[in-house]
Amino acid sequence: MVGDLEQAMGRMRMRGVVAVLLLGLWSAGAPAQPGVAPSDAPCVGLVLGGGGARGAAHVGVLKVLEREHIPVCAIAGTSMGAIVGGLYAAGFDADELERLLATIDWNDMFVDGPPRAQLPMERKQEDFRHLIDLEIGYRDGRLGIPAGLVRGQKLMLLLRRLTLSTWRAEGFDQLPIPFRAVAADIVTGRKKVFADGDLAVAIRASMSVPGAFAPVKVGEQLLVDGGMAENVPVDEVRAMGAHPMVVVDVGSQLLKEDALTNPAVVLDQVITALMAEKTARSLATLGDADVLLQPVLGDITAADFHRSAEAVAMGERAAEAQLPRLRALALPVAEYAALRARQRHRDFDPGLVAFLDVEPGQTPSATRRVAWATEALVGKPFDVAATERAIGNAYGDGRFETIDYRLLPRDGRAALVVQPQQKAWTASGKVGLQLDDDFNGRSDYLLSAELVFSDANRIGGKWRNLIQLGRITGLRSELYQPFGTRGAFYLRPAVEVRSESLPLWRQGDQLAEYRLRRREFDIGLGYSPQPTWRMELALVGGRDSARLDVGGAGLVQVGSESFAGLRAGATWDSLDSIDFPTRGGRANLEVLSLHPWAGTRADGEVARASLDWVLAWKRYHLLLGARVASALEDDASGFRSQTFLGGFLNLSGFAERSLVGSQAALTRAVFYRRTGDTSRLFSLPLYMGASVEAGNVWNTRSAFGSGSAVVAGSVFGGLDTPLGPVFLGFGRNSSGADSWYLSFGSMLRQEPR
Repeated sequence: MVGDLEQAMGRMRMRGVVAVLLLGLWSAGAPAQPGVAPSDAPCVGLVLGGGGARGAAHVGVLKVLEREHIPVCAIAGTSMGAIVGGLYAAGFDADELERLLATIDWNDMFVDGPPRAQLPMERKQEDFRHLIDLEIGYRDGRLGIPAGLVRGQKLMLLLRRLTLSTWRAEGFDQLPIPFRAVAADIVTGRKKVFADGDLAVAIRASMSVPGAFAPVKVGEQLLVDGGMAENVPVDEVRAMGAHPMVVVDVGSQLLKEDALTNPAVVLDQVITALMAEKTARSLATLGDADVLLQPVLGDITAADFHRSAEAVAMGERAAEAQLPRLRALALPVAEYAALRARQRHRDFDPGLVAFLDVEPGQTPSATRRVAWATEALVGKPFDVAATERAIGNAYGDGRFETIDYRLLPRDGRAALVVQPQQKAWTASGKVGLQLDDDFNGRSDYLLSAELVFSDANRIGGKWRNLIQLGRITGLRSELYQPFGTRGAFYLRPAVEVRSESLPLWRQGDQLAEYRLRRREFDIGLGYSPQPTWRMELALVGGRDSARLDVGGAGLVQVGSESFAGLRAGATWDSLDSIDFPTRGGRANLEVLSLHPWAGTRADGEVARASLDWVLAWKRYHLLLGARVASALEDDASGFRSQTFLGGFLNLSGFAERSLVGSQAALTRAVFYRRTGDTSRLFSLPLYMGASVEAGNVWNTRSAFGSGSAVVAGSVFGGLDTPLGPVFLGFGRNSSGADSWYLSFGSMLRQEPR
């Protein structure tokens, strides 16, 4: 049933992706004008239907048309057909499209955010709160979620990159091959046919599968996948005057009764039936001279982009089955070669970017954030990669639905127009979960909820509020206020009240459990000129108190301590993930200096440093890590001078946080391999791995590193689920302790302050 559900969701997400390829006919000696065919030659129109990944078959059809010298003077497409058809009309040939399908990382394409390394440091910290990547928005008393599972940011940038050569085209009849894209107005249900405007936007609107991709706003219309209006746009090619037509239908087939096993599959069947009925009416209008191709695609679904090569081959076979009829439309070799030469990419060299326009967002601070990220592009030759990086840096701020750009001619030079679209809500929230269980009666959980106001004031402050329940119960509220050149400096005042469980262990047995209550404020001043690093100096103060919840009468029952001081830290972070990292590294150095100011009691200094680095080779990954913590004076007081070890991948075999001391050291090497089909679009990655760890804790500096280190190891399986990573593992160490672990968290964890 899970497989059926996954298949149905994939079909629904990519439903109606139609690519219509229209190419202009040319004859020897005729003027080189797009869309004009010689009077004595056929004007073949190409109709490419929607079908998601099944639409890769269109490329196979194109390969046969090129091989047999079949001229095309007009193309129309819907959804995936619009992608293939639009790119072919822009000047790509069939071989280039086939290579493009093989090289696109579709899994990455359906993730909106930029690579984690490009996220600002304050957003990277969200990962350590283990929040699920599903945002819930709030505006005007209403809650809402994104209009689609994917906003389409990366897909839009890809389409923009691929269609840049058409930036001077005034309409789609001016493309190397005249083209039409079909979308649908979700408000009225009417068909929207793109004959001019922005080619990348037209393609993107045509493939906005409802529920999977967010609708596209074009003028006053809210547009979705054209499949709901005309999945095989025969009428559009006919209206362009092309005759005869080659029509390619790659729509999904209806399922048998025994496959209708759950509501998602039934809903998908309803959509398929409605689209099939409309398509049948369109195909019934074809004439005797028209050629209908319906590739036999078997069990390839709309979401099976990893099977593109199979679909291309099936498209070739479908066209070859109609060779006698197709060859009747062929041009002589020399004439066809001249035609195709005129239908290739046009020269693309906009030169220097002379102007930069950032279209106003809903708030001035959002517009300013985009301008900061892109202003360095002006006065330099246009560079696609640099432009995408700059836009990615701005998008990582978290307040935008999409950020697009266009090149426009202005006074004989190139203008770069950046178009940010902010999220519709004024506040957004996420939830998260951590869970640990050792199958021996010891377990804890941590439920988190975070509410963020992205524009808390006129100058772009971000107000973040975190609520936690479980092992830690409390509330933290902070304001992140950027200022200075490009917002590289920031001020971060924060207050926090929390209580947490603090176990006390001896030789593998838990003697007691304290409840530690912390009340704290800190005011940080930081500098983060690049997304990969930052430095911060903070004034901190507050009070810690502890009470005995479980334990004997001989133990300390209660204690408290006020503190004040300075915390200085620096962090460098280029990891692509903290769950199952595959590249990059992370280093953190922090020094906390407490002094008995204004009646506080805590005194002493604590230094902590950590380093994690990932090495990768294909499916194999090695995470190397080290942790060191030291109270620099043996008489340092305060709960904050203590460091905890123990738990899964942190001296495995011990229970979570079962070792405590003012001095601590840990090194580890974690090896893991991703298993299964890594090319599938919708899958749950499974990892198998093992670790070797060594370390210990001590209570004096003179004892630091003395004696034998505890050596530990573990074996585990990990599943990267939409709710976060889940680990099941077994660990044992040289002290004789062993334990099973069920952990709902990440491979990297941040040491609590």
